[in-house]
Amino acid sequence: MHISDANLGRLIGLAAVAVFVPVVALAADGSVTIPYGQIVSDWLPFVASGLAALVAWGFRQLPGNVAAILGNGRVELLLNNAIGYGLNAVAGATKGKTLDVAVGNKVLAEALQYAIDNAPAWLLSWAGGPEGLAKKIWGRLDLAPEADASAVKIAASLITTKP
Repeated sequence: MHISDANLGRLIGLAAVAVFVPVVALAADGSVTIPYGQIVSDWLPFVASGLAALVAWGFRQLPGNVAAILGNGRVELLLNNAIGYGLNAVAGATKGKTLDVAVGNKVLAEALQYAIDNAPAWLLSWAGGPEGLAKKIWGRLDLAPEADASAVKIAASLITTKP
């Protein structure tokens, strides 16, 4: 349903009349008092829920690129945590130093298993599944020149997925 600007103005005017008319009190000397505090406390829950609905509607109007940026940010955080875990879990692996093939493969396996164990299913899917995650982790590791990317498929096939 679409409300035109003119109809929206009429609707707001009618709402204002509905709020203020019943609460206006005439004193014996002819002065008019309006209990603002009572009006605010009565209408505050409705206004707050309306604003919450407006904010929720606004988030739904965000372009898909914003959702993609947020999803990619979560993947980046997962990868950084997984690589940090993998480097700490494997003996001989040190951050900032080149990893030989054997140590690099162990770090890849540990990091990938950490990512699978700690990420929600939608994030794993967003990152390309186990093989996509393995490729991303492999690309971020500082590996010796003789390292071969065939370890990515092997590592992805060896991990245990969540039930």
